[in-house]
Amino acid sequence: MIWAKCQHCGKRFSGLSKDGTTHLKNHLNSSKCRRSQQETGGLENPTVTNGNFVFDEERSGLDLVRMIIKNGYPLNLVEDEYFKNFAKNLQPTIKLPSQDTLKDKILCFYREEKEKLRKQFDKVLSFSLILNFWQDCGKKSKYCSFTLQFIEDGPKLKKKNLAIKNVEYNYVGETLFEMVKGVVLEWNIDKKLASITVESSYANNQMVKILYRWLGDQGNCQPLKKQIFYIPCITHLIFLLVKYGLDKINYILHKIRKAIKYMSKTAIGKQKFEEAVKKLNLGGKDIAYEGFRRRWDSIFFMLQIALELRGEICIDLQSKNLSIEEWDKAEFMCKCLSVFYDAICSFFGSKCLSMNVYFSKIVETQGSLLRLQESDIAKKMGITFAPHFDFYTHVSAMAAVFDPRTNLKFVHYCFRYGDCTKLPTLIDGALSRRFGAYAKDLCSQGLSSSFPNNDNSSSSYGDNPRNILDRWKKLQRGSQMTQLDQYLRESSLHSDGELDILGWWHSKSQDSPALWAMARDILAIPMSTSTSNSAFCVETTTLDPIFNDLDPDIIEALFCGKDWLDNPIRINTISLMLTRNSCLQVVVQLRVLSHFYFQLRYNEI
Repeated sequence: MIWAKCQHCGKRFSGLSKDGTTHLKNHLNSSKCRRSQQETGGLENPTVTNGNFVFDEERSGLDLVRMIIKNGYPLNLVEDEYFKNFAKNLQPTIKLPSQDTLKDKILCFYREEKEKLRKQFDKVLSFSLILNFWQDCGKKSKYCSFTLQFIEDGPKLKKKNLAIKNVEYNYVGETLFEMVKGVVLEWNIDKKLASITVESSYANNQMVKILYRWLGDQGNCQPLKKQIFYIPCITHLIFLLVKYGLDKINYILHKIRKAIKYMSKTAIGKQKFEEAVKKLNLGGKDIAYEGFRRRWDSIFFMLQIALELRGEICIDLQSKNLSIEEWDKAEFMCKCLSVFYDAICSFFGSKCLSMNVYFSKIVETQGSLLRLQESDIAKKMGITFAPHFDFYTHVSAMAAVFDPRTNLKFVHYCFRYGDCTKLPTLIDGALSRRFGAYAKDLCSQGLSSSFPNNDNSSSSYGDNPRNILDRWKKLQRGSQMTQLDQYLRESSLHSDGELDILGWWHSKSQDSPALWAMARDILAIPMSTSTSNSAFCVETTTLDPIFNDLDPDIIEALFCGKDWLDNPIRINTISLMLTRNSCLQVVVQLRVLSHFYFQLRYNEI
């Protein structure tokens, strides 16, 4: 038997569908129930029970908010007549919120989830900040999103959106810096910032310079030891090179499009086109032969097909075909596009997009551009890429060193392949300096945890060589350096499949805590602001149309809330704080060393 229980007076009624709901409504209007309603504060959350089922209107409202955020439904859904009928048929007593009330509920949900995430972030040791730019559907407004990349429990590489702010189309570096500063302070990550990745432009470069100064003045550049990495987005640089080349042969592309379109009008021509698509394994690809597409890889596919059909196509009966010189330019451009296309596919083909996946392809890209120098277009691309090449290889080479399948020997080999004789020495020195900083930081953590109340110990003893703390620090740094030397001398790891490099290093964290900390921070640095879906786009990414005409705070709540619901994080304090746990071992070593030191001093006396 199904019962409906009045939550005001406690009286029970039949809840069977055949009995309808009229008797329930009549009861609510009765004088006895009205008195009970006055005592309980009115009919706010009516309850209908079916066995153990209890309808909770507050919980259902929260589920509605989550559904709208996660699936990107328009906010006017709650005012749609058919949706109202659907909800009423499921639960006659449900009260759907208005759009304004729904916005308040969305903001409330956003603030609660934001606070939870902020507390979780307190357990993470370092972050990499990614700035990405968006536009609305009407291209009237521009936005900048702020995303963190970090190591999650497992350990796994994860991303989380923090905020999205409206910016002017012609923003300046100072304005963007104030936004970045506000976000990092709001999320309390200014002391944990390891890198910042953003498209290279004058305003963005100025922003990074101001950020460097501000962090330096605050003394907050901790994770990578007094320096954060500025990573100009590599996919954006590739797009700029591609755009330069395509602009140079734009008139040739126009002719090729016209020729393929004319050819495809006949049955024989269409058949030959389809055969070329099949031969080049381009089935299902978006091929831009009818106009300019939003992705440059579609133009690359069109060039491949045109070159395959070089002797078959003509523009039309009245126009001239492409000259030999024009075909040669198209062929050289196709080779350049092939280099960039392979690079991006390699970057985003990895399951875990850690820093080490970029190094070898960057070296290959530089070498390929050098071999194509006979083309003026490729020569200009090589000149543009060269200054960035040294920086990209410097950063990614350190990550490649921490790939046990390649190690330092592979990095040195790649530099010989790319004719970079100076970089090996620079990389070796950078590795030693940074590892020394990590080892020193590990020692200081151990000392501070051992003597939390001894604030004046360093000022009391100074640089006295007989000071036990100074002698212990020197000894500990020496033993920690052995970890790096030992790793670099080890043979490369043989692995046929894809290696879980973060998991591999995590397993070494107890034996080599300083190496694990350094590998964790460097491998987590992103070199691109793009995703696999947007890496080939030629236009700024467009926001979801449901954001049109919404207030900035609602846009931020919907934008971040969807990301948080799609990818909930689970951070284990113990596994991510292994460096600090290893300090307990340092404390034990310190106490043992102290025992022998005082025993030695006693024997001398």
